[in-house]
Amino acid sequence: MNGLIKETHSIIPRRPVFDFAATPSHWIYDDPLASQILNVINPITPAPERWFCQTFRDALPFVQDQQLKAAVMAFIKQEGAHSYGHTLGTRHIEALGIDLSQYSKMMSWIFNDLLGPKPLGYELKHARLKSMWLNTRLAMVAAAEHLTGVLGHWVLNAEGLQQAPVDQQMLRLLLWHGAEEVEHREVADAMFRHLSNNLVLRTGAAVFTFPLFIVLAYIAVETLVAKDPQLPHRFRYKDYFRAARQDRVPQASYIARACLRYFNPKHSPLNEGSTAQALAYLNNMPEFKLT
Repeated sequence: MNGLIKETHSIIPRRPVFDFAATPSHWIYDDPLASQILNVINPITPAPERWFCQTFRDALPFVQDQQLKAAVMAFIKQEGAHSYGHTLGTRHIEALGIDLSQYSKMMSWIFNDLLGPKPLGYELKHARLKSMWLNTRLAMVAAAEHLTGVLGHWVLNAEGLQQAPVDQQMLRLLLWHGAEEVEHREVADAMFRHLSNNLVLRTGAAVFTFPLFIVLAYIAVETLVAKDPQLPHRFRYKDYFRAARQDRVPQASYIARACLRYFNPKHSPLNEGSTAQALAYLNNMPEFKLT
């Protein structure tokens, strides 16, 4: 177990205060479509983040290493704060006239009923089945956290987005979330390696998890754009590729390459992003309230 957590800093749970009262739906003021693409982070986040937390709570009794246990407990608090922050973001978007209730119900069904501790409502009574399902969920969380860490690194370095005319509250939400994903990016991988470290399971979970989150993000974009009364047309790929060229949204090739890197058995989360960069942002972000 020794050495699974390589970083020496302590992960700090933070709860920043956001005020979206003056934030428009098109918070990238000159780019409604890019705004809605990035707005995906709000409805897509709460249910999976709660699922991450529940999975880690279920696994925590099996963790003996105190360093890893402390990191997991801080991870749970950070992810809980992310879920709450994006729930507020989702409520704000809905208050502006975009109904996301059906999408949120779908997300809750997937992560509570389909992938939760009782898959499809089925009580796993045998200890071996429970262990196998817990390890499977941990493998899926590790794959999902690979994506969130990669996207966190992108937003911290997205000069096109940061130089665009934007609402600072929504940008700050993305930067805070992204920086914390980079900060704790090795925890889920360490949990999986500690309790299973099965390469076949790791690979199979990623084959399932990566497409799942990409499809869920696409559905969210389609929903946001279709229900936006201020947009004259539905989602168009040419608008996405234009925004990606401007570095206002992540490029598809960036995400695809990151997914492929994960299938290298020697891949480490610390190969993605910079802890120093993430902490530099977090340590200078105002209005933090520590939990």
